[in-house]
Amino acid sequence: MKTLILCGGTGSRLWPVTLSVQKQLIPIANKPILFYIIDSLVEVGIVDIGILSNQKEDTFNEALRFYEKREKIKYTYIDQDKPIGLANAVVSAKEFIDNEKFIMILGDNMYKFSLKKFLDKFNSENVNCSILLKEVENPSQFGVADVLNGKIVDLVEKPKNPPSNLAITGIYAFDSSIFKACENIKSSWRGEYEITDAIKWLLDNSYNVTYDILEGDWKDLGTPEDILKENMNRLIGIKENVVGEIISSDISGKIILEENSKIINSIIRGPVSIGDGVMIENSYIGPYTSLGNNVSISNCQIENSIILDESNISDIDSIIDSSIVEKGSVIKKSTQLRKVSSFLLAKNSLVILE
Repeated sequence: MKTLILCGGTGSRLWPVTLSVQKQLIPIANKPILFYIIDSLVEVGIVDIGILSNQKEDTFNEALRFYEKREKIKYTYIDQDKPIGLANAVVSAKEFIDNEKFIMILGDNMYKFSLKKFLDKFNSENVNCSILLKEVENPSQFGVADVLNGKIVDLVEKPKNPPSNLAITGIYAFDSSIFKACENIKSSWRGEYEITDAIKWLLDNSYNVTYDILEGDWKDLGTPEDILKENMNRLIGIKENVVGEIISSDISGKIILEENSKIINSIIRGPVSIGDGVMIENSYIGPYTSLGNNVSISNCQIENSIILDESNISDIDSIIDSSIVEKGSVIKKSTQLRKVSSFLLAKNSLVILE
């Protein structure tokens, strides 16, 4: 069985971070979102993985080559020339799928559950399509399934008046009939070929479409707040692993400290994840903070934040809180006598000064 992970889109709600890093590669507890999905697939024995995107192949190659060696997966990059809907994405992957059954997952989904039950049920029954649904409090923000007597009767995209509270999670299982469905639908009002329309085509043409209810945690990560909350949730569950060096410092709570990293004369309050080659000196690192590789922190206070690789933060008087700092960023105290603010900001940036 193969997997198709969809990694397209611009991640505009996460700008400016996603101007330089693909959303699916943003680290949560120092691990890219995409790798959590791949781990869940390896767990159930699926190692033949297609990564479909409209971004440059090199965007994923560096990360996935390392992961390919470690987990012995086989990955194939598939280019979606134009991002015109999930059904179009399926058609773009037809050669890769090669008439096999496959699971399709949206690459910005985070979940905590095993796919085994869902896939065992799909593979053991005469099913053409199966969808994972999740009971949610705000169904109008999602695609929603209308279910009657245990069967799906309709699918609606972000309805004003939802027929149920069962959201479509973005995890699907298909056989080859989905290609026929995708090739027989028209584009929607927004000019996209919707996977919900393709699944409705299967329903209308008497194909067997089933569903399962997701009982574990699931989150569609679309905003900085979503990213930080998921980082918090994942850090809560970390297993302590201290390999680096701790000198004259006060440590409490669970921490991960990778090799070649040093904590000197600092206070660390876990859960915290600290990558390789990190230097922390005369600083406070509070709960729910992830520091990437080769980060330098001195004379600072940071909590509930994600600091990506090779960033340098020094001599900041105020607490850095609830922040995402992109790779290679520099934050430092101004040496000017006058209080002056200077900015170099990308589109849709948010700056709050007090």
